[in-house]
Formats: sequence, C-alpha cells, structure tokens
Amino acid sequence: MNRRRLLTATSAYGLSVAISGIVSIGVIPTVIIAAGEEAWTTIAVSQAVAGFSFVIAVFGWGVTGPTDVASREPALRGQYFFDSVLSRSWLSLAMLIVSIPLAILFSRGDPWLATFTVSSGILVALGAGWFYVGEKSPLRFLLIDTMPRIIGTVVGAGVLIATGNATWFAGLQLVGVLLAAALGSGDILRRNRGWRFTLSPVRAARNLRGQAAPVTMAATTSLYVNVPIVIVQIFIPSATAVYALAERIVRLALYSTRPVVQIAQGYVPSPDPAQLVRRAKRVTLIGLGLGFVGGLVYALLGPWIGDVLSGGALTISYALAAAMAVNLAALLASQLTGFACLTALDLARVLARSTIVGAVIGTVLMIPLTFAFGVVGLAWGLALSEVAVLLVQLVALRKAFKRPLADGADPLDEPTIFPPGEFSTPD
Repeated sequence: MNRRRLLTATSAYGLSVAISGIVSIGVIPTVIIAAGEEAWTTIAVSQAVAGFSFVIAVFGWGVTGPTDVASREPALRGQYFFDSVLSRSWLSLAMLIVSIPLAILFSRGDPWLATFTVSSGILVALGAGWFYVGEKSPLRFLLIDTMPRIIGTVVGAGVLIATGNATWFAGLQLVGVLLAAALGSGDILRRNRGWRFTLSPVRAARNLRGQAAPVTMAATTSLYVNVPIVIVQIFIPSATAVYALAERIVRLALYSTRPVVQIAQGYVPSPDPAQLVRRAKRVTLIGLGLGFVGGLVYALLGPWIGDVLSGGALTISYALAAAMAVNLAALLASQLTGFACLTALDLARVLARSTIVGAVIGTVLMIPLTFAFGVVGLAWGLALSEVAVLLVQLVALRKAFKRPLADGADPLDEPTIFPPGEFSTPD
C-alpha cells in the first residue's frame, strides 16, 4: 500500500509537470510564429520583471512553505495558510502597482500585453501549490492548482492562433492564474478550520517575521536570473528574442525536474538527525548527477531545440548554449541542495549567503562581459554566479554531513530511497 501511495504521488506530480511542460513548450512556437518576434520579446521582458516581483509577493512561502506545512499539526495548518494568503495578497497588490509601469517601459511593446503578462507572473504568488506539496496532496496539486492555469494558457493559445493577437493570450492566461488561486485557497480553508478572517495590513506585516532568510535568498536569485534579459533589452535589443529563447529552455528544464524537488522536500526532513543527514546526502548526490546530465544535454542539443521551438525563426549558437548549459547544471543541482537539503537541515541562512555571493559575482561580471563579448559574455557571467551559489551550498552541506558521523554512523546505510510509510496521500 505504501508503495502504491508513493507511485500515486510521484505519478500525480509528474503528470502535473508533464502537462505544464508540454503546454509551455507548445506556447513558445505559437507566440513566436503566430504573434511575431516583437510580441515574444514583450512577453519575455515582462515575465522577467514579474519574476523578481513574484519573489517579493510570495515572500518565502514557496521555499519554506512545504516543510513548514509538513511539520505542523493539521489543526494549525488552516491559520498558517490564511496568514500566508493575507500577506501574499497585500504584497501582490504592491508589486502590481510598481511592476506594471516597469514592464511597459522596458518591454517597449504593447502596453496591455505587458500588463497582463506581468500581472500573471506576479499573481501566481497567490497559488496554493506549495501547501499541497507540504501536506502531500499531489492529486489536489494537479487538479486544483495546475489544471486551471493550464486551461487558461491553452484557451489563450487557441485564441492567439485564431486572431494573431497575443494580448488575448496573456489575458486568458491571467484568468487561469486567478481561478487557480481562488480554487486552491477555497479548498484548503474549507478543509482546515480554526482560522480567523481579517484584512488587516498590520497583521499581514506581522506574518512576514521569520521569513527574511528565504526571501533574501529567493529575491537575490531572482534579481540576477531575471535582470539579464533586461540588460540585453537595454544594450543589445536585437539579441533579446534569442536570449529569451535560450533562457526559456533552461526554465523548462528546471520545471521538468520539479517533481524531483517536491518529492525530495517531503523525503529529506526527519526527526532523527542521523536519518536526516543520510537522506540529505543521498539527495545531494542525486542533484549533482542531475546537473551533470542536464548540462550535457543542453550543450549538445540546445541549438537544435531552439530551432525547433522557434520554427527556425531564431538561432541559438553553440557558444551561447555552452554558457547556458553550465548555468543549467548549477541550477539543477542547487535546487536540490538548497530547497530540499539546506532547509531541512535548518540552514536557510546558508541559502541567503549563497545567493548573495552569486549576486555579487553576477553583478560584477555580467555587464562588463556583455560589453566585451555580447550576449554570450552575459550568459557566462550568469553561469559563473550560479556555480558560485552551488559551491557555497556544497561547502556548508559538507560540514553539516560530518557532524552526525562522530558516532561512526554510515551516512548511506539506509536501505531504500523512500522508506515505507514515508508518503501518504490524503486524496
């Protein structure tokens, strides 16, 4: 029965990611071919602006939320989730006010397309997917959080093909995001009683205490992940569409591995310190292997994938693919070492430290390398910053792994990857 539950959980998370990935892959050529390169650039730049604002709006719940939910008694989860909704709603409103004008300014395209796109990217922060991961409800994650957004995107893509107007696509995508947020919040608050309604901004601000480390980590990461495309748009606008495509392939690869991260976030935590370290060490090794394979595939196939996704309209050079491959390899590994291992080991401060190091390196390198080598130089600046992030995390994990070994325990003596009973599915 436990194996069956594990299979159900893995299949549901995997199906959710597979559907989202297929739709995302299909959307890229749809936008580029049906709406044109200018619309694609407007969407890409607006999404970059939304990427940073989203981190502020979600304020760490997407990083630490699954672990916090898993560690809380069911009776306390309702108030915890409502508090997060209250804070995320106020933060989302503030980010919309700031980000919409910035997206219109930087994208230099259709203002309504920029507005709808940046709004979708920010309001995803109101979603409940992280809560479903924490309570191990993969079917709800699929049906309530994922499907409404997918339906909005698919319907929008259909209207785009029929009309050639990308604004309709972005608007319907926004409707799907809002529907997913409403359904997810309603479902969780209905099942988890004991919460008290309030709209107080003071209460919303109080709920943010204790979130500084994950927010610093996520905001800093988002800054140097999303700023590059804005830099390209400002200094090398002719290369924005190609860079956006290369970067989007990286994000699709990261998204395709999300089930691994989600399962690892539920797998690593344990009340037994020795068992916790054994699991964290195993997940770290998996992360490094995943990074190597993912980077190699991108380096070899990235240009071909870009050609297929753009319908031959855009060309990713092998030089750009090599830089993005190193970037992807470091990201694939660090999402497991960071989100699954360091948070479970109560080392969230290391996440913040690693991302600050990466941000400093990226800030120092990206603009000079852009002037010297163009878009390829910028990509290498970003890649080196991500490698620095991973190295800081690995050094901290190495120290953490050594501490419990004083009693002679073998960190890899656990016989199975997922012990019986580790996964349960309330669905």
